[in-house]
Amino acid sequence: MKKPQKRQPTLEELESKNEAVLQKKAKEAKEIREENKTWWNSKTRSQKTSFIVSCILFAAVLVWIFLWIYARDLFGDEIAKIAFGTKSDGSLYRNGWEFLGETIASTGSAWLVTISSIAIAFFVTFLTNFIIGLFTWKGKRSKTIGSLVRSLIRYVVILITIAVTLTAWGVNVASIVASLGILTLIIGLGCQSLINDVVAGLFIVIDDFYDVGDIVIIDGFRGAVTDIGLKSTKLKDDGGNIKAINNSTITTVTNLTRAPSLITISIGASYNEDIEHVEAVIARELPKIKEKIPALLSGPTYRGIQGFDDAAVEYFFIATCLEENRFQTTRDLNRELYQMFVKNDILIPYSQIVVNPPDPKRPAASEEEKKIAEKLDASYRKINKSTKKKNILQKARDSLSKAVEE
Repeated sequence: MKKPQKRQPTLEELESKNEAVLQKKAKEAKEIREENKTWWNSKTRSQKTSFIVSCILFAAVLVWIFLWIYARDLFGDEIAKIAFGTKSDGSLYRNGWEFLGETIASTGSAWLVTISSIAIAFFVTFLTNFIIGLFTWKGKRSKTIGSLVRSLIRYVVILITIAVTLTAWGVNVASIVASLGILTLIIGLGCQSLINDVVAGLFIVIDDFYDVGDIVIIDGFRGAVTDIGLKSTKLKDDGGNIKAINNSTITTVTNLTRAPSLITISIGASYNEDIEHVEAVIARELPKIKEKIPALLSGPTYRGIQGFDDAAVEYFFIATCLEENRFQTTRDLNRELYQMFVKNDILIPYSQIVVNPPDPKRPAASEEEKKIAEKLDASYRKINKSTKKKNILQKARDSLSKAVEE
């Protein structure tokens, strides 16, 4: 009795198995990297530099505070008089702690108002962000309006906090506001760009040019909108770079998110391939590609012969996807179309360089042939000389005729 033959796996099954193995190994490698990753190693070079500089500045501030507080003990009475001044009775403060205690005691209400106003400002900002987050967690339009409202409230809270703090310290805010009326023209001239940015930002939101999360091209820079403020719009490109663009300087905007992005691909097949055979393969295999690339919204669709290259007939395909997936989807579609041609033995031509070395076996000229060639060359030169002489004589005759006529 014959044993049943074991079925050989198909090429697609082998590729699927290899891909699963590669994905498993990649996942294991990622888990190992995550286990070995420390807080410091997870930071970029710029983040590490910023952290080191911040630590140095923080340490310098602590050292300066320590030297200031104990200035009398470390440097003597003269330096302490410069650092703290003197008491109302003319005596010196023992150290910085005593100076701070008396200062806070004499201005306790002002300090209380200042600290309270700052705390309230932080609370209002946090509460505003929380409330806006509740109403804008869905929908790009709501996120855009929320970003603008958040920016507006932040500026208003800062101005109110400054006014309350100055009033607590005895500053007449009303007189400052009145004096600002005199400087309005000067400030207006100096802040024209700021006013233009704010007005342009309002029109951007009202006219709905783009929303937070949209992928746009603004004046040649492509990126995802991360924030729309009163003054500027922030974009983040594929490399993680963030660019802030003043709203008033925006001249052209191309929104790539409002409609599906179009992918166009041309792939060449040899002139030796029968066009009807190639199109039959395309009709049979193209629907399978859609299943392999879930990011596709529609297509891929065959649209006919794009043109005729030097060595290939160009077959044209289109598909659509979301803009944020366009680059990767294009790469995936290129791979699948190439495999479709190769698996069905459709030849894809490519440029080749053919080098023809000199052949030493080629026959050389005989002596008789050399003499014939020399005679031919001499006769050619004689004809050229006679032609030149005729041209010179003709020019002389023409010049003489003109002179006689004159």
